[in-house]
Amino acid sequence: MLSPTNLLRLPYTADLTEGGIEYALRSLAYSFDRAGTSPYDRLRRTVANVAVEIAFRRYLSKQNIPFEVKAAAPFTDRERYDDLLGGQRCDLKSYLISHRGQIAEMRHDPSVLLNAPALVPSDQHSGDGHLRNDIYIFGFLAGLIA
Repeated sequence: MLSPTNLLRLPYTADLTEGGIEYALRSLAYSFDRAGTSPYDRLRRTVANVAVEIAFRRYLSKQNIPFEVKAAAPFTDRERYDDLLGGQRCDLKSYLISHRGQIAEMRHDPSVLLNAPALVPSDQHSGDGHLRNDIYIFGFLAGLIA
């Protein structure tokens, strides 16, 4: 069972946004068009996802935690790349939290994140390359949209 001590708060710097924007621009022609989402929402999510991935890898490096990045897949593939921790696939799921009330609540009491829905699509979890002992890490990025 997870507890508040399992939560990490990673520093956020402007270069994380810049890295996310760079990736989003390069992948723009290949981005997956979900019904009901605007191109702006897709770009925001891409920027947030990449920023969280970079921040996570930075954390692992600073903590001297060995990890491996499997060969990057082309933008046209659904999964860009995977991290391996101790030889196990590590799948990072990130969520952009942009509502002021939710952000304020997270800052006041980070343990509210333990009640957030942590969803992994069943077809993805049971798909090729996924194993029972895969590690799923859930990242939440707080950011107001201006």
